[in-house]
Amino acid sequence: MDTPVQHRFTHESMATTFEVVVAGREREYARQAAAALFREIDRLDALLNKYDAGSDIGQVNLLKPGETVRVAVETLECLEQAVWAHGATDGLFDPTVGTGFQWLAIDRPDFSVGWKAGGKGQLDLGGIGKGFAIDKATELLADWEIGEVLISGGTSTVMALGREWPLGIGGPWGESAGFSSIRLRDKALSGSGTEVKGAHIINPKTGRPACRHLAAWAINPSATVSDAFSTAFMMMEPEWIRRLCETVPGSAAVVVDQEGHLQRIGI
Repeated sequence: MDTPVQHRFTHESMATTFEVVVAGREREYARQAAAALFREIDRLDALLNKYDAGSDIGQVNLLKPGETVRVAVETLECLEQAVWAHGATDGLFDPTVGTGFQWLAIDRPDFSVGWKAGGKGQLDLGGIGKGFAIDKATELLADWEIGEVLISGGTSTVMALGREWPLGIGGPWGESAGFSSIRLRDKALSGSGTEVKGAHIINPKTGRPACRHLAAWAINPSATVSDAFSTAFMMMEPEWIRRLCETVPGSAAVVVDQEGHLQRIGI
């Protein structure tokens, strides 16, 4: 079977490089579709960027205890998924990174977010925002009638749609173990680790760098979930990861322990 022609486009947003690969379409049409996806990602970045005081998240972080502010529906959706991931991982994924999740207040009917009267934290959606942006961008593909596409946010999360796409996984440990690629269709793959940025993932329960694994990859039909899970998996024992993958449909994982041993879970 001939491989469909592929067109590749890149765009800087959310402090990383997003890439869209469209298969089987004319180049100019593919370029226009990719541009629409990139505009959506930029729009979401303007809502979720904690470093922008004018963004929804920036505004929430400026509030005092007991105050709330109205936000966009997409901000609510991202926060609600972050709250779900917090519960699913027993707090190891934390949208406040240990600064005060218990004070977060979300009022869906009023479209407002803020802090309870007793205290406040600081929201940081860096562990879920790129995955959420990819999921929202894929919702536009139906309008463009594009089926075969690969969307990635830096080296952390990639969504493979429409056909099986070969994706790298396992890093140098995977190469040593003879497992360095996987073929995914209609699923996302996210990775976290210490190789590129060092020990940058903080355990919200201890306030110290995550040290259980050298690297972790998560697979899920949702890029939002895979993004959050890959962060949490860095702090979870393999058996705990296995139970979570069995509980959440379509989930799988790869982790590398401190001795460099790679373990596949649900794959």
